[in-house]
Amino acid sequence: MEKLLTILTPTHNRGKYLGDIFKVLQQQTNQNFEWMIVDDGSTDNTKEIVESFIESNKLRIRYFYKENGGKHTAVNYGLKYISTKLTVILDSDDYFTNDAVEVIEKTYNENKNEKNICGFTFLKRRRNGELFGSEFPREGRYNFSKWRLSKVVTDERCDVFYSDVMKNYPFSEYEGEKYIGESTMMIKMSSRYDMICKNIAIYIADYLEGGLTDNSRKLRLHSLLGGMEYCNVSMVSGIYWRRRLKSALLYDTYGFLKNIKLKKLINDSNAPLLTTIFYPISIIIGRYWKNKYKL
Repeated sequence: MEKLLTILTPTHNRGKYLGDIFKVLQQQTNQNFEWMIVDDGSTDNTKEIVESFIESNKLRIRYFYKENGGKHTAVNYGLKYISTKLTVILDSDDYFTNDAVEVIEKTYNENKNEKNICGFTFLKRRRNGELFGSEFPREGRYNFSKWRLSKVVTDERCDVFYSDVMKNYPFSEYEGEKYIGESTMMIKMSSRYDMICKNIAIYIADYLEGGLTDNSRKLRLHSLLGGMEYCNVSMVSGIYWRRRLKSALLYDTYGFLKNIKLKKLINDSNAPLLTTIFYPISIIIGRYWKNKYKL
């Protein structure tokens, strides 16, 4: 029987943490899910650990191995093999509350007849119980770009997507780059779809030393085209003005570091005027970053 939800875990050399997820998923009050692990070129014992999970026959688990390309490429890879109605990304060093799947299914059943919805958003909390950011001002329908790229709500959330919609918005993959902001996909979705938000924390996380978030500045500066794409979609009309200004400055700076000429930056930009205005400042910042980060 087809499950409702795929819990997609991209992982790279995080085998020692997967046992915590395995334990929590066994404790879920609702087992209407399958766990898909996409191994992004790990060189530790991830494969052997996952094989032991599969052999235990305690959960429905699917394991895929690919060459290392970054988290976003692992998500893209996994999406090709997902057939469930819903998909949620669970990072390899995080885990869910025991009722997470039950809450997701209940929310889906309550809202499955809503039109132009790409998924559902829940809260994240730290292991000490503290929320990431604040609660939503109300539950119900909202738009990602209008709320989460403004001052309405900030910080990270747990997003559950309709799989067929998610497959239509894969992350761009640029040769030699291993990072692109996850919001890039969500901003694109928000031009056509809203989401349903709930003030229920189902995702538990803390930033670990050496993790993706911990290394995000370094990854961004070595993934300039991905950074430019994120900034460019963040400059479209309707997004909070401060976000648009910051994105325009970063778009130009990344472009300068990538040796892209101003004419092309302007031609490709969603906000040509802002791109033109901020370019002189971006040269100063770009030269500073080149020196500071040895680019």
